[in-house]
Amino acid sequence: MKKTIGILGGMGPAATVELFNRIVNKTKAKYDKDHINIVIINDPEIPDRSLYISGNGESPLPRLKKNIDKLQSVGVDFILMPCMTAHSLYDQLNDYADIDVINAINLVDRFISSTPNTINNVGLLATDGSVMSKVFEKYISKKIVKPEKQYQNFLMSAIYDRDGLKAGNLSKTTVDRVFYVLDHLKEMDIDAVIAGCTELSLVLNETNAGIQVIDPLDLLAQEAIRLSTS
Repeated sequence: MKKTIGILGGMGPAATVELFNRIVNKTKAKYDKDHINIVIINDPEIPDRSLYISGNGESPLPRLKKNIDKLQSVGVDFILMPCMTAHSLYDQLNDYADIDVINAINLVDRFISSTPNTINNVGLLATDGSVMSKVFEKYISKKIVKPEKQYQNFLMSAIYDRDGLKAGNLSKTTVDRVFYVLDHLKEMDIDAVIAGCTELSLVLNETNAGIQVIDPLDLLAQEAIRLSTS
């Protein structure tokens, strides 16, 4: 019997939809019944993770725990969390849950270790919260190369501004701002780059990046399919 996936979503909604879409598209299915059972909580009122980490906002932990309770109450077998900044709270959430919360950043480390291409220096495009919490350094064994402060500020504006990715703006102007920061990272001799904010998964891929892109959403989707049918 197939296991049921729970998605702890809403951080943000577009990234949640994208994870669901990738699971569906990557599942080998001929009929509806061949697809995976998924329960999604899309809660956009979870307090902003970067604001909390910077000391300027309330903790998202109580609401995340409440949503874990909701997912467990309907019988999901494991939980995916398509927000990398929220992984700064991973230990508390996984300890709280009665079932496994899948660590997407662990999946990134596993991918880096198993790839045939040698990756020594990996660039990180992520939110201020992820950078400040050092959550990627916590779970990844390779050297993490982050943008200098002015470029990090530019990336945050591309994600969070009114005309940014979280506002649903995927225009060339907005996307070019992301690639401006990526070009800066390339100058620091990186071997690959992590799309470390899930909104970046909407606009960043190896075709347009010109460098190997490690996408946590893709890895989560693949792991979900593996676990649900194992």
